[in-house]
Amino acid sequence: MAATPSLKISVTFQRDGATRVWSNRYHFNGGLPADNAHWTTFSDLVVAQLKIPLPPSCSISLATGYAAGSDLPVFEKPYAVAGLLAIASGDFEGPGDSAYLCKWSTTARTSKNHPVYLFSYMHGVVLDHAGPPGKVVSYQRSRFNDYQLAWVAGFSDGTNTYVRAGPNGATGAAVGRGEPTYVTHRDFP
Repeated sequence: MAATPSLKISVTFQRDGATRVWSNRYHFNGGLPADNAHWTTFSDLVVAQLKIPLPPSCSISLATGYAAGSDLPVFEKPYAVAGLLAIASGDFEGPGDSAYLCKWSTTARTSKNHPVYLFSYMHGVVLDHAGPPGKVVSYQRSRFNDYQLAWVAGFSDGTNTYVRAGPNGATGAAVGRGEPTYVTHRDFP
């Protein structure tokens, strides 16, 4: 199947006393934004939704757009947007390589008839001081849930609506989402 365009969102945060960058690349259905104005509208909407579940220690720094099947950017916009999540007293941010796993379900199946999922790792995870070790606070999970559902519903640039999809059209669009309770991790080089 045909490749899909994508938008990469880069976020800066502190890890081991140094500023680090993590990012997620979101492939989407709905066509390629027509021009910089449409890309800007689209990326502004994604950034506005993503800042809600992130704590202030995370700052969205860059959006980069790619045409289908290409690793050469066709759009870039710098940002300086800090996360908005207020951390409740006693709760705390996990270590830098801890992450929340956003998981989207699709209607696609593998050649062995297994379901195909889409994943994104989000750093700046907040842990529940009263819960079992590694439990992500419910108020952050709820906000990540809203972010995932926004991708399922789609972001409109005024002309097209872009829905989370896999890198190839065969993986289809996201139709649902998972909500893990516990933290996972992603290694940094």
